[in-house]
Amino acid sequence: MKGSWSRPSRQSTGVLIRDDLPSEEALALFFLEHHRALRRYLIAQGCADSDSDDIVQDAFLIVRERWSTIAYYDRPKAYLYKISIRLWYRQAALIRRGGYRDDHDNILNALPDSVDAASDIELADTLTRWFRQLPRQQRNVAGLRLIAELTEVETAEVMGVSLGTVKSQLNAARKTLRELRDRDERAERKESGREPR
Repeated sequence: MKGSWSRPSRQSTGVLIRDDLPSEEALALFFLEHHRALRRYLIAQGCADSDSDDIVQDAFLIVRERWSTIAYYDRPKAYLYKISIRLWYRQAALIRRGGYRDDHDNILNALPDSVDAASDIELADTLTRWFRQLPRQQRNVAGLRLIAELTEVETAEVMGVSLGTVKSQLNAARKTLRELRDRDERAERKESGREPR
């Protein structure tokens, strides 16, 4: 019977997958649990908002196509991020070569802003700006560890680097992020006239 197989019970991604849960339902839970964090991760890596939605969709379509195998992986979340990173690198290379340019962001920026609690948006924009200033490997490690919440082992597996590299790059990224935060806070105090003398 198509779509009615089940997989062994285990706690792999934070969602308990039961034996009696059909594969499509398990995949749906997997999607619901990870799609937002994956999108945030891609945006922090420099991916445009509109492109990140497409990459998330394409990554989950690939996962869906291979779900009967991926469902048994020890770390299906790491596999999802590996697919997404590869899709993002391909798209970024295509953009650099001038073969593709999505101008949805320009169209969206031209629209008037809606009234909203701007503090969350401002914080997200600030964090994204800081992430984009990190060197590429630090940005990848910090994104996988802090945004996607992968373990150090999963991060090393996704990136194809050693555990020590993950730890050192994360520490360097945290140091750089602290420096960027402190610099912005000093500039804000100076701008508002609250700079200590």
